[in-house]
Amino acid sequence: MAFLRRVGTRNIIGLIFVTKKEKKLGIIALVIFISYMLPFVLLPMVYNFYDDYWQSLEKLQQNIERYENIAKRAAYWKAENQRIKVERDEIEAGLLQGDTPELVSAKMQDLVRNLAQEAGITFKSLDTPDNTTYSTGEWVFVIQSMQFEGNGETLIKFLMAVNDNPIKLEVISLDVRNRRKKLTGTIKVTGFSRVQPSSPEE
Repeated sequence: MAFLRRVGTRNIIGLIFVTKKEKKLGIIALVIFISYMLPFVLLPMVYNFYDDYWQSLEKLQQNIERYENIAKRAAYWKAENQRIKVERDEIEAGLLQGDTPELVSAKMQDLVRNLAQEAGITFKSLDTPDNTTYSTGEWVFVIQSMQFEGNGETLIKFLMAVNDNPIKLEVISLDVRNRRKKLTGTIKVTGFSRVQPSSPEE
């Protein structure tokens, strides 16, 4: 009550009136400020932010897809490389062994002779290596000719043994004659080898 008496009722009413007026003006100013900032400043900022954000996401997704494709290609080429190595090993395992064409021919003779004996074929003669070996660079092509005697069963066993042998062999010629319930004739078998070419003499 003492405060009211010191200030006066009229002055208090004036202060209240001024305060309400200032608040009203402040609200109007705030509305004008927001009305300007929202379409011209805040919305473009928000739009640019989300536009950059989505572009970053799209770029990230593209990078992920690119890396996934690279990984798939890497896995494919790794598998393809492994397949080629296995195929190479299988081919090399089917080659006749020998450091020179003469050794390869000797290996071929021994192999054909053993297969014939296991099958029950009697071989009468084998060509000499000089007449059966052909070289082209590092590749050696051997043709082993054999005159034989046997019967139908032993001949089939021999042909199956040639076909199933781990060393890759092929029958390229078969001349068979039937004489006194026996089969005689000539058979030619081929095999391959790879010999490192000799270095030229200095």
